[in-house]
Amino acid sequence: MAKRLWQPVVDNFADVQKLVHLAARMDTYDVDRIRGELLRGRRRYYEAELTSQAARVGCPMMAGRLSNSAILAELEQQSQTDATGIVNTYNYDLAIAIQHIRVETPTANRFTYAAKLRDWEARRANWKNPQIAQHTELSARSRAQQDFYSRNAPLMGMAVLEPRTAVCPICQGWINRGEVPIQVAKNNPPPYHNGCPHWFNIKPEKIPMTTCRFLWMGGQ
Repeated sequence: MAKRLWQPVVDNFADVQKLVHLAARMDTYDVDRIRGELLRGRRRYYEAELTSQAARVGCPMMAGRLSNSAILAELEQQSQTDATGIVNTYNYDLAIAIQHIRVETPTANRFTYAAKLRDWEARRANWKNPQIAQHTELSARSRAQQDFYSRNAPLMGMAVLEPRTAVCPICQGWINRGEVPIQVAKNNPPPYHNGCPHWFNIKPEKIPMTTCRFLWMGGQ
């Protein structure tokens, strides 16, 4: 998806609209704040998924604890990229909202804009925040599954994409395939598109409990 640029929209604004956008838009401080929030969430979901997968292979006493510096750096970079995109998208959507207010109320002053934007932001947050949270969780859990079954090979079993309904051909294709080997799922992790709600339900074969202590659970 092409990046939506907010600056060209704002450049064509009237002075009062430019002031309103300047006052309401996000900046580099927000990028850093959101990056930190996303990274903390990703790490929490990643560790939870390691714990879940260990239990699935027969090692419920093993807990995920991510300390691998390379993986942490990649999760941080992903969080930085997502935070930058979230802020850019917010600023673009804000600009479009200001445009709409001008069309609806040509005489709007800064107080009118402020009141209407409060309502707009609340409505937007109702659907946007859960979308961001879903992407953060599912992408982190998917990465944890990849790493768990790559670093603990060979672990055998099958996987199936959940939920079993889809709106895009890629997701529908995986649903149509039904159960696939773990290695296939590992090499083709969701999410497959913006707003993708899918994840692999992995059904591994059990391992002897005597080997549980050798599982990779997030370390170097």
